[in-house]
Amino acid sequence: METSGSQLIRVAMFATIMTVLPGFLVGALSVQARADFGVSKATYGWGLGSFFLAATLGSAVLGTTAQRVGPRRQVIAALVVSLTTSIAVAALASSFLMFALALAVAGLANSANQSAINLLLSQAKLPRLGLAIALKQSGMPAASLLGGLAVPAIAVTVGWRWAYVLCAVGAACAAALVASRVEPIGSVTKAKSPQPLTPRAGLVQASAGFGCMAYAAGALNAWLVSSAHDHSGISEGRAGLLLSLGAAFGVGIRLFFGTRLDTSTASPLRAAAVLSSLGGVGLALLSFSSPITTLISTVLAFGCGWIWPVFTNFGVVRANREAAAAASGVTQTGVYLGVFLGPLLSGWLIESFGYNAMWLLTAGVMVVGAAITAGAAPAFDVRQTRAAPSPG
Repeated sequence: METSGSQLIRVAMFATIMTVLPGFLVGALSVQARADFGVSKATYGWGLGSFFLAATLGSAVLGTTAQRVGPRRQVIAALVVSLTTSIAVAALASSFLMFALALAVAGLANSANQSAINLLLSQAKLPRLGLAIALKQSGMPAASLLGGLAVPAIAVTVGWRWAYVLCAVGAACAAALVASRVEPIGSVTKAKSPQPLTPRAGLVQASAGFGCMAYAAGALNAWLVSSAHDHSGISEGRAGLLLSLGAAFGVGIRLFFGTRLDTSTASPLRAAAVLSSLGGVGLALLSFSSPITTLISTVLAFGCGWIWPVFTNFGVVRANREAAAAASGVTQTGVYLGVFLGPLLSGWLIESFGYNAMWLLTAGVMVVGAAITAGAAPAFDVRQTRAAPSPG
C-alpha cells in the first residue's frame, strides 16, 4: 500500500468533513430540527454547543493520544464513532436531550480526528505543508456548504433526519478510504513522544485568541440560516443556499491563500488576525435586515472571518512538526470552547435582545480574538521555536 501526497491530502480532507459535519448540520437544520423538538433558540444552542463542549474537554488528551497510538489508527476510530452517532441521531434521538448527548459523543470524535489529521500531514513530510493544511482546513467550510445544501435538498423535502443518514454513509466511506489508502507512518511510543517547541504560555495565549475568533465563527454557522429567515425575510431554502454560498466562498479563499503559505514570509498568526478583523466587519453588517446587505455581509464574514484557521493551524504545525498533535490539541481546546460558547450565548442574546445586538457583539468578540492572536504570533516564529529548548 503506497500513499501519494495528493491522495493523502484528499483522504484527510474527506475525513475532516465527515467528523465535523454532524455538528455543522445542527446550525443548518436549525429551523426544522428546532420545530421538531419544540425548543427555544436558546435551548437549541445546546445542540451545537454540546458537540464542541465535548471536543473542548477531550482535545488536549486526544492530541497526546494521537502521538502515542499513531494518527491513522485514531482517524479510523474517530470516523467509526462519528458514523455511529449520526445513525443514533437519525434513528434514536426522540428527544432533544438524546440529540444533544449523541452530538457530544460526535464532538469527541471530531477533536480526536482533527489533531490526528494534523499529525498525519506533519509526519508525511509533504513538500507543501501550507497547501496541505489549507486543503484540510477547507473541510470545515465544505461541511458547512453541505449543511446548507441539505436544507432545500433534504430537510424541506424528506425530513432533516435523513441528512444524518447520509452523514453516516459518508463517514463509513471515509473510514474505508483511510484504512485502505493511507499507509501507516508509525506510532510514537510514550517514552519517545516529543513535546511542543512552542512554550506552553504561547500555546495558551494562542488558544485564547483562537477561542474568541471561533466563538464568532460558531455563532455565524449556527444562526446565519435562522437570521436570514427570521431577521431578513429570506425563505428557508434560500437561507440554506446562502449558507452554502458563504461556505463555498470561504473554501475558495482558503485555497487561494493556501497556495501562498509555504513561500510567504509573513507571520501566519498576524495574517489570521488581520483577516479576522475584516471578518468582524462582515459580522457587524449582518445586523442589518436587508436581504442584499445579508448577502454581502455573508460573503465578507465567511471570506475573512473563516479564513483564519488556515493560518493558525499552519503556524502551529510548522512550529511543532514532530509534536503537531500535542500542540494543536492545546490550541484547539480554545477553538472548541469558543465554538461551544458561540451558539449557546448568541442564542440567548437573540432571545433576549434580538439579532442586531447578537451580531454586533459577535463582531466585537472576533476583533478581540484577532488582537490576542496577533500578540501570540512571536511564540510561533519558526526561528525562535526551533532554538527554544524542549521542555523537560
